[in-house]
Amino acid sequence: MLLGIGYGELRYRNGWYGHADHINALAADKRAKAEKAIQPVELKAAQASAEGKVIYRTITRDVVKYVQDPNRTVCFFDDESVRLRQRAIDAANTISGFDAGSVQGK
Repeated sequence: MLLGIGYGELRYRNGWYGHADHINALAADKRAKAEKAIQPVELKAAQASAEGKVIYRTITRDVVKYVQDPNRTVCFFDDESVRLRQRAIDAANTISGFDAGSVQGK
């Protein structure tokens, strides 16, 4: 009788461990497929981020002269500042690779 119980317990544990191994293999396969699917998206986002950094640096050079103005709390926007704002909006809208909507310009 003990031999039968021991054999049953052994079969039960082998089945349980076999099922656990199967589930772990399925999870690893699913994770590998997900990583493979997201890899092109990450590459595209990295390229878009690199493009955005270049545009950001270009725009920052023009913005500094407005930030260092002692009358920066006075909000009179001349044509140059409006052009600069529109240029920033246009640059943000041309960055490809992100799902965000376009920024509304005036």
